Amino acid sequence: MNKHILDKFIAGEYQQIFCEKCAMTFLTNVYEYDDTHVLLEKRSLGLEYYCGAIHQKKLTKVPEIERVGILDEDDNIVAAPSQEEIYSGEETDLRFIYIMEKLEHLEEDDIEYFNRCVKDLEWQNDADRKKIFDGVAKRYNPELAQDIIKLYEFYLEHENVLAWDLHGDNLMRRPESGEIVILDPYTRKA
Repeated sequence: MNKHILDKFIAGEYQQIFCEKCAMTFLTNVYEYDDTHVLLEKRSLGLEYYCGAIHQKKLTKVPEIERVGILDEDDNIVAAPSQEEIYSGEETDLRFIYIMEKLEHLEEDDIEYFNRCVKDLEWQNDADRKKIFDGVAKRYNPELAQDIIKLYEFYLEHENVLAWDLHGDNLMRRPESGEIVILDPYTRKA
């Protein structure tokens, strides 16, 4: 936990970035941190699920992201919930604060492509999913396709709690290299 970042966050020292797409897609507040990173305030467990998948599945097409700490509604710093709590299926009223590299939203044609192919993977049969993964590998790169496969496997392992939520707005691009990375592919099952 990085207490001095949390203290400055609580004191309102980070300027909020108003990005409608981030607010609508990720249910996340975004704040300026420095020239290369932003702070995220997430009021759900979605990124906790994702970080679990990153570590368990050894994903590579992911942003640099680290949890700074967790706050309750009264700005008290609280301990992280246990894995049992995270995967209980219950929502949280905690605010998870992360530091993440700055990324850009994809161009509209890339967003539309991912919306067409990966948005409803859970409704596809195995043969169609394989075609989708092959298409992503061919159009973008094999590592991105492999990470989506691994994310889908993680979803299947936790489908009693997770809902698949990967779509075009959940993939972003590194400004310098243009590399596409995945962000926030899960939500809590309703």
